[in-house]
Amino acid sequence: MIRDITVLLILLLSSNSCKKDNLTDILAPQVISTQPLNGAIDVPVSTEIVIEFDEQIIVALTSYITVNGNIAKATNLGKKIKLEASLALNVNNTVVISGNSIKDLAGNFMSEFSFFFKTEAGAPFNIDPTLVSPTPSTQATNLFNFLKTNFQQKIISGTMAAHSTNINEAAWVHDQTGKWPALTGFDFIDHTWLDQNWVEYEAPFTLGSDWWSNNGLVTLTWHWRDPLTKSGAFYTNETSFDVSKVSDPASAEYAAMIEDIDTIAGYLREFRDAKIPVLWRPLHEAAGGWFWWGAKGAAPCKALWQLMFDRLVNHHGLNNLIWVWTTNTSSDALDWYPGDNYVDIIGMDIYPGENQHGSQYIEFDKVKEIFQAKKIITLSECGSVPDPALMMEYGDTWSWFMPWNGDFTRSDAHNGATWWNKFFSYDYVITRDKMPDLK
Repeated sequence: MIRDITVLLILLLSSNSCKKDNLTDILAPQVISTQPLNGAIDVPVSTEIVIEFDEQIIVALTSYITVNGNIAKATNLGKKIKLEASLALNVNNTVVISGNSIKDLAGNFMSEFSFFFKTEAGAPFNIDPTLVSPTPSTQATNLFNFLKTNFQQKIISGTMAAHSTNINEAAWVHDQTGKWPALTGFDFIDHTWLDQNWVEYEAPFTLGSDWWSNNGLVTLTWHWRDPLTKSGAFYTNETSFDVSKVSDPASAEYAAMIEDIDTIAGYLREFRDAKIPVLWRPLHEAAGGWFWWGAKGAAPCKALWQLMFDRLVNHHGLNNLIWVWTTNTSSDALDWYPGDNYVDIIGMDIYPGENQHGSQYIEFDKVKEIFQAKKIITLSECGSVPDPALMMEYGDTWSWFMPWNGDFTRSDAHNGATWWNKFFSYDYVITRDKMPDLK
């Protein structure tokens, strides 16, 4: 009797000590735990996503595992998998393992599995209360206050003029949707090449004045051509201009930069005298190194920004400028930053590829963290615009978006008529007819 009981116990233990051998295994693997737990709240965005199973598993070559609808790379850790995914602040996150993604050693696939958790809210924005210009104009202050109130609540739409001589992109959007974007951008690309009969020097001011009179916003950038040749290139590989000479007031390069800044000051003065505030975005994309102002590294570029600020604000008295710095999210982003006392708004230029309208919350959250949530953040230039509904869902509520001209505005491969109509269908996207009078 004792012998029979012992044999029975051995059989029971052997049957439960491990899952069946591969010849008789017909049961699929089961999830026994998740990190974070299903339904967890206030999960740090740095948390690793780990899923544990009741047996050793294999991630199928045809696996389809997503976090918030985005494919996540799964690393096999025996009885666990770790997912690579970036999480946004204050978002309900859903992890889905589709059927035929995870199998055991016997080839049994588990059924679809999902769980969810909510990330922590993160520190709130604490935007600097005033503009960096010591005595900003009434209109610049009105605009800045509007941008602060509007930030994270609504999103301003914009377009970039084609070579600053027209508003064709904005007009095209209006033709497709019946509405004007709220913001339009111009470029001083040829304005330091003097006395050329083909350059429409007055176009940005003439067009910008009309735009402002209709409650629209004006942003100006400057593809600054080689200051020594005036008609030269701005790409690093096409010019030998040495921006590091900014530290040598006796150099020809320094004198040429001052001369160009003074020339541009004359055009900006027209906006000031007409009481038009300008979202001013010079020296853009410097850290990329492809423009001469970033070719020699962070220090001379930062010095040039500060020199330009002093020259335009203190020497020329331009108090209508709101200063927009274009950053990236690399580890040295702060090395390039001119400083809180020289910058009002942080911008990013993002070109994600064709038909990429997903949220850009990863970049947004990085900028927020790097600059300690003290500045308004904007999508100062882009290709495909993130779907504003996803901006609101994932928290990358850029102050405004502005796709570049040409195909980036008009082509279905980037935005196109269908997307523009979708953008403008959201109550929280601001078109020009929704703009207040900031005069």
